[in-house]
Amino acid sequence: MIKRIQNVLVENKVVLVNFSFLGILQLTNLIIFIILIPYLYRILGKENYGLVVFAQTVALYFSIIVNYGFNVTATRDISVNRDNQIKRSEIISYVLAIKILFFVISSILLSLLIFTLKMFKDHPALFYFSMLACLSEALFPVWYFQGIERMKYITVINIIVRIASASFLFIFIKEQSDYFLVPLFLGSGTLLGALAGLYIVFVTHRNNFILAPVSFLIGKARENFPVFISNISSQIYVNANKIIIGALAGVREVAQYDIAERLVSLAKVPFYVLGQALFPEISRKKNIRYINKITLIVSLLSIVIAALIIIMAPLMVTLMTGYSDENIVTALRVLILSVIPVTIGLFYTDLRLIPFEYYSDFAKTRVLSLIVYSLLVLLLLMTKLISIVFFAWTIVGVEVFVVMAAYYFCNKRRIC
Repeated sequence: MIKRIQNVLVENKVVLVNFSFLGILQLTNLIIFIILIPYLYRILGKENYGLVVFAQTVALYFSIIVNYGFNVTATRDISVNRDNQIKRSEIISYVLAIKILFFVISSILLSLLIFTLKMFKDHPALFYFSMLACLSEALFPVWYFQGIERMKYITVINIIVRIASASFLFIFIKEQSDYFLVPLFLGSGTLLGALAGLYIVFVTHRNNFILAPVSFLIGKARENFPVFISNISSQIYVNANKIIIGALAGVREVAQYDIAERLVSLAKVPFYVLGQALFPEISRKKNIRYINKITLIVSLLSIVIAALIIIMAPLMVTLMTGYSDENIVTALRVLILSVIPVTIGLFYTDLRLIPFEYYSDFAKTRVLSLIVYSLLVLLLLMTKLISIVFFAWTIVGVEVFVVMAAYYFCNKRRIC
C-alpha cells in the first residue's frame, strides 16, 4: 500500500510540485483578501467600494480581449514545444505582439467611453488606473510558466507584488476620497510583476523576441478566434451581473454582490489551481481514465465545500463587512451552489475539449451558455426582479447548463 502511494507520488511529482506552488500563492492571496477587502469596504464605504469594483469589472472585460484565449492555447503550445527554443521564442513573440496590440485597441475604446458616458466621465482617473491591470495581462507571461511547468516563478513574483500592493493600500487609503488610488496601487504592483516575468523569460531563460510579419500575426489571431469567443462568452456571463446591477440598482448593490462573489471565488480557488497544474500533463498524455478518476474525487470535494459555506455564510459575511447583511448572506448561499457545476465543468471543458483539440465544441458550449444567460437576464428584466439574489441564481443556472452541454460534446467525441 505504501509502495503504491509512493509510485503515485513519483508519477505525479510535477503536478504535485506545481499544485503546491500555486497553493502557496492562493493561500497568500487568501490571507491578503481576508485582511484587505474588509478594510477597503469599511474605509471607502459601500458606494465608493462599489464604484471601484465597477471600474475593475470594466477593465476585466478589456483584459479578456487582451488575453484573447492565449491563457489556454499558448500554455498548450509552450508545453508541447518546451524543448524547442526556436519554436518557443516564436510562440512567445507572437503572443506578446498580439496581446500588446489588443491592449492599445482596448485603451482607445476606454477613452471613447470616458468621453461619452457620464459615469466614466465623472471618474476618468479611476478607469484609467484600472487599465494598469489590463496592461499587466498583456505583458505577464503566465502562460509561459504554466507551459514549462515552473509555477514557482508565478508564485514568487505574485506573492512579492501582492504583499507590496496591499501594504501601499493600507498606508495611503485613509478616507473615502482615496478610492481612485486603489487600482493605481494594485495595477502598479501587477505591472512590476509582469516586467519581472518578462525578464525571466528573455534574460534568464534566453528566449528571443522575433519580429513576425503582420500577415503571420493575423493568421495566428484568426486561428485563436474560436477559443477567444469561448473565453469572452463565459467571462461575459460570469462578470456581467456586476455591470447590470450597477447600471440598474446602483453601486451599493454592486458592493454587496461583490462581497458574496469574492467569497465564492475563494471556494473555487483550489479547483482552478488543480486545473492549472493538471492542464500541461493532460495536454501531453491525454489519459481519459486518469481524468475520470480526478473528476469524481474533485466533484465530491466541491459538494462538501459548498455545504460548509452554506452553513458558515452568516459568519463569513460578518467577518468581511463588520455586520451580518442578510442580502449578502442569501446571495452567498445561492452563488456557492455554482461551485459544484463549475468544478465538474472544468474537467469537461478546459481539461477535455481543449487538450483533445475540440475547439469548436468548446466554443459552442460557451456561446450557448451566453445565450442561456442572456435569456435568464431578459426574464429578470421583464419581471422586474432586480436583486442580487435573483442575479446570483442566473449564474447557478448557466453553470449547470455548461456541464450538460460540455458532457454532451465529450460523450459525442468519446472522451469521457
